[in-house]
Amino acid sequence: MHSAVRRLSRALASAAALTLLVTPVVAVAAPDGNAETHEISDVPLESSTPRINTTNTDWVRVGGTLLAHAGTWTSGTTFTYQWFADGVPISGATGFAFSPTAEQVGKRLTVRLDGSREGYTSVSRTSGPAEPVEFGRFSQAPPRILGVATPGATLTVFRPSAVPAPDSVEYRWWLDGERIRGATRTTLTVRPEWRGHLISVRMYLTKPGFQGKLVPPSADVRVGGAYSKSPNPVISGTKRVGSTLTAIRGTWSPTPTTFSFQWYADNRPISGATTSKYTLTGTDYKKKITVTVRTYRAGWGTAVRRSAATAEVLASAVRWKADDLGEPIYVGEEPTGVVPTTYIAQAGPTSECVWARQRRDGTELAQDVGSGQRMFTVLPVDYTVYTNHQCGVWIKYYPGMVRTSHSTATNGVYVLGDHLEHGTYSTTGPAIAGEPCTYTFYEGFYGEPAVVSRGVVTEPTSIQLDGSGHANGFATAGCRWQWIN
Repeated sequence: MHSAVRRLSRALASAAALTLLVTPVVAVAAPDGNAETHEISDVPLESSTPRINTTNTDWVRVGGTLLAHAGTWTSGTTFTYQWFADGVPISGATGFAFSPTAEQVGKRLTVRLDGSREGYTSVSRTSGPAEPVEFGRFSQAPPRILGVATPGATLTVFRPSAVPAPDSVEYRWWLDGERIRGATRTTLTVRPEWRGHLISVRMYLTKPGFQGKLVPPSADVRVGGAYSKSPNPVISGTKRVGSTLTAIRGTWSPTPTTFSFQWYADNRPISGATTSKYTLTGTDYKKKITVTVRTYRAGWGTAVRRSAATAEVLASAVRWKADDLGEPIYVGEEPTGVVPTTYIAQAGPTSECVWARQRRDGTELAQDVGSGQRMFTVLPVDYTVYTNHQCGVWIKYYPGMVRTSHSTATNGVYVLGDHLEHGTYSTTGPAIAGEPCTYTFYEGFYGEPAVVSRGVVTEPTSIQLDGSGHANGFATAGCRWQWIN
């Protein structure tokens, strides 16, 4: 057996499993809203008053996310949570995170933490009230008018996806800045007397708990003569992250004076993607892509055509997996050699994933033992790499492929600013009393040589995950880090 394999096998037997991006697990409160605790001794837990932090907005509003920050407690304390609105417990709101709904508008939220640890008297602490819950806000790009604006033709509204999805949408069509009476549907038939005039459309969104939103109007389309040919665009190219797509506009007759483009991912406009070509990024992974083509020619007016949606964008074709014989694989040799770049592993049939790499001079440079999704950079100086079958397939990593909001970091490996937002995070200490809690900062994902600093946690601790000191990676095991600000 190869020496790296033997070393990794021994390491694997003793390593603690790490799992990337695991949703935090919390205890659930009893039906009466009070946590089930047991007084075991007269020694109370060290505790502090919790506070409520916001994440995706500076305001407490419907659709936002609130986090219960515990503060400083005895290391190893286990928490249960209960959220309240104006002092009344909210049914089912028993996690460390809570998103207000329409029922809480105008009310002040608090959260109670019940802390417990074997050998200590359980303690309950309640936060101060947050600001009254405000109505939520929609995020919605302007609509586009699809079709060829000619007498007798039917125009259709294309509404990009909104966040959140509205419960109802009212459409309002306009002609030369004046509202067209009765035109409130998603389609509009162009009248002959409108030739040479401008048509636009607006939308009004509503949803319980959210402020009604009048979306900015679409671009105007000018009514003109009929094109004899006005095809929908077709998307050409490989639908994989890193590949470039091309919008084929087809043959128009007569030929328009201008063509313009807008690309969409899952019906949301992609900022800056306004040319005939678009290179897929990590944020497009598992999304469907469309493109619209807008044309104009004097006398023929404006026409907007939209392509069919692609299948979901796949991961990069740059990939590799373990050899069937479990032997190391050479780096950079065609056609089966591993291309030097950063990879992310999709977990295989078990949670245990191992990798190692060697320099070209044959001396061992780094090795790692972990589980679940893992990050791993193969460098040009590497001679061979090894991985076990439990890692599954290693695919080239692009920023944005795995996106999470700032909240918590549990056992796992994270890219700062991508998997995990920058900010201050705290932990109450080891998740299991007596077990170690460790963390490591990396400047890259290529093992021991990439370590910037590391630490062991035995008590409540706060750290900065801000990418300072050349650190762009973070790994932790044995505790849960909660975002503060």
